[in-house]
Amino acid sequence: MAYDSIHTGTAIDSAVSKAATMPAFEPEVANYASLPGSPSSGDVVLVTTATTGYSAGFYRYSGSAWVFMGSAVTTVNTQTGAVVLDADDIDDTATTHKFTSSGEIDKLSNIEDNADVTDATNVTAAGALMDSELTSIADVKALDQSVVSGAAPTFTGTNFSGTAASLTVGATTGVEAGADVTDTANVTAAGALMDSEVTNLAQVKAFSSADYATAAQGAKADSALQSESDTLDSVTGRGATTTNGVTVGSITINGEIVEDVYINSSVTGSLTLDPANGTIQVLTLTGSVTSVTDSLANGEAITTVFSTGGNSYTIAGWPTTKWVGGSAPTIDTTNNSIIVLWKANSVLYGMESGVAS
Repeated sequence: MAYDSIHTGTAIDSAVSKAATMPAFEPEVANYASLPGSPSSGDVVLVTTATTGYSAGFYRYSGSAWVFMGSAVTTVNTQTGAVVLDADDIDDTATTHKFTSSGEIDKLSNIEDNADVTDATNVTAAGALMDSELTSIADVKALDQSVVSGAAPTFTGTNFSGTAASLTVGATTGVEAGADVTDTANVTAAGALMDSEVTNLAQVKAFSSADYATAAQGAKADSALQSESDTLDSVTGRGATTTNGVTVGSITINGEIVEDVYINSSVTGSLTLDPANGTIQVLTLTGSVTSVTDSLANGEAITTVFSTGGNSYTIAGWPTTKWVGGSAPTIDTTNNSIIVLWKANSVLYGMESGVAS
């Protein structure tokens, strides 16, 4: 490379020397296959279009082969062509490596001159009435009427203190003439029965209408008949009262005895005979019974009436029973089978009393 200059000096000579060794930039080509076939070492060519295995970009000839140097810059921050970057071209979504963001700039633009933090100190200094300065803040917040001089607030159901000379009370609707405080002295004087006058206060408070004695039972509570578990027209020779009923020496009953009748129209599978359901039990089989249990206590008995509705249902699995005749009866499939069961000395007895058509 020729050089001619009127300037001399070491710096210029060094620059000229470096310029002489700079690579030559050859005209751009369309693709890698179009690169020059006889280049000089150091030549640089721009390939404008990528092809299979070869990227678009700058290639430099090393003396023996074309070496890819990198792609050409086509965009800057999404801008193409002649790019000029200013503050509006920089994305401010994040603040990394930036002085501020557009959101923070908006905040700054909305802050008034001489603004400070709205804290307790600054608010108090501005002249505000603070919660801590009020003796009863709840009462102040609940106040919904003006109480300034000349105002006429109305208070309902409020306790007032003061003397008649210093307190003016408006309407007294609902207050009786001569009313006084409802205290012990005034209530006693009015004729009320006081707790202190009752000997057995707890028993009196617990007294129930179910405990009342009627005129038919006696003139006084101590001669009245107590409630029993039996219902009789008349009782003669009443004995001691037990936990589960009444024990009497002898009784005379004027009238009929009515037994409870229990009806079960769907008996199948297992059956429990409980005299508490009724001492006469009418039981209709809807299937064969395979297990029978009893809840009879000593001295209890029940009369059962079994029917099958014309079906050949059977009863098996009776509890240990001493049957009159030696064996459990067979249920009649046409008529009603009547079986009586009773317990004595913890032994269950049974008897088929007959068949009723």
